[in-house]
Amino acid sequence: MNIKKQISILSLISLLLFTNFMSFASEYDVKSSDLIAETAVLINEQSGQVLFDKNADTPMFPASTTKILTAIIILEDLPLDEIVTVDANSPFAGGSSIALEPNEQLTIEQLLYALIITSANDAAEALAIHHSGSIEAFADVMNKRAAKLGAVNSNFENPHGLPNPDHVTTAYDLAMIAKHAMENDMFRKLVTTVRYEIPPTNLKKDTRYLNSTNSFYQGMEGSNDLITVRGKKIPIAYEYVVGIKRGYTEQAMNCLVTSAEKDGKSYISVVLKSNGNSMYQDSRLLLDYGLYGLATHVLNKKNDTIETVQLNNKRETKIPLIVETDVIVDLLEDIDPASLSSKVTINSNIDLPVSKGEVLGTLAYYNGEQLLTSVPLVSLDDFAGEDLVTELTNFFVTDQRPIFSKSWFIYLFIRLIIALLLWRSVMTLIRLQGLKRKQKSKQKTKLA
Repeated sequence: MNIKKQISILSLISLLLFTNFMSFASEYDVKSSDLIAETAVLINEQSGQVLFDKNADTPMFPASTTKILTAIIILEDLPLDEIVTVDANSPFAGGSSIALEPNEQLTIEQLLYALIITSANDAAEALAIHHSGSIEAFADVMNKRAAKLGAVNSNFENPHGLPNPDHVTTAYDLAMIAKHAMENDMFRKLVTTVRYEIPPTNLKKDTRYLNSTNSFYQGMEGSNDLITVRGKKIPIAYEYVVGIKRGYTEQAMNCLVTSAEKDGKSYISVVLKSNGNSMYQDSRLLLDYGLYGLATHVLNKKNDTIETVQLNNKRETKIPLIVETDVIVDLLEDIDPASLSSKVTINSNIDLPVSKGEVLGTLAYYNGEQLLTSVPLVSLDDFAGEDLVTELTNFFVTDQRPIFSKSWFIYLFIRLIIALLLWRSVMTLIRLQGLKRKQKSKQKTKLA
């Protein structure tokens, strides 16, 4: 074989290998350098799996995306039809507003729509003060509630996100707060409503007309503006978006938290400190990556038994551990879910009693050394303490007792004795009652 043929064959092999390698790359792949935003994250809305991370744990100013947390706290703690009498200070919050007046009365629901649709800062303060008595007290509630949701790198100082050097959060923390909020049906209704009317109040004669400022919704201001996505100019409006909140201050720049759903898949993107319409461009790149660039796999179904724990006690109690929700992961198309490794971790020193749904361990899945998802393992049922189990009850629940064992004859003898004593007691009572009746009859006869 001459040199030219050898070079041609080697070139062909190299080309085939290169082509095969390139087939694993998706047109929807996103790199950090593709985004204008300083920090960003994409998570699976159902599982919380982090699918993209650009400085996602870096503290940033969140601007009005703060109102996601404010809204869900109010929704979880107060009834929608409760009347709020606006305090003396909230109308002067500054920034965007619905021109509230002191002593004006609106419902919680009306103020929530103002909070989300038009990002009204006066509504945010009125809700916070009504809930907790002061902005400072409500901020304490915000921080405690956020920490419970896994937002541990945040510090909230107010309900609206107006500038404060100590008011910071992260892209990841906002994603976890949004994930929780989107589980609330009323919150989902709020963030998918693009127009709302607040009727006249005790102090306002005119109806207030609210319009969404989120350009991802078709028909809203800016929805037909063009952004560049994968080299193409397309309108901002995105049919799969179902919320949730944008924000802007000079310090925070443009911030956007978005949820999108398609074909049973749902994702949340967060971009912080982006620039103008770039927040929509950044978010679209991330959401497309989730919706089109990844395959979703169900590894375990809700209520699947993952492990059974046997306690070292007299009854050798066996506790099935289950997952309370479907365990899902998103993977690149070329990754086989069968190649993933799993790890079950059981809590140490499990003691009875154990309650149904009590967390007794975790199930984690890895792609190599990369943790993909971790979910709690909970008890399938209630399991009573050993102090409720005696030798007698244990004897009756065991399937191993012989029919004619010594214990069986003892048990039968005791039952017969008890039955005999009961019978004699009943007969004695009957005899005594008969004697009393005879005596009364004799007395009546003598008197007659």
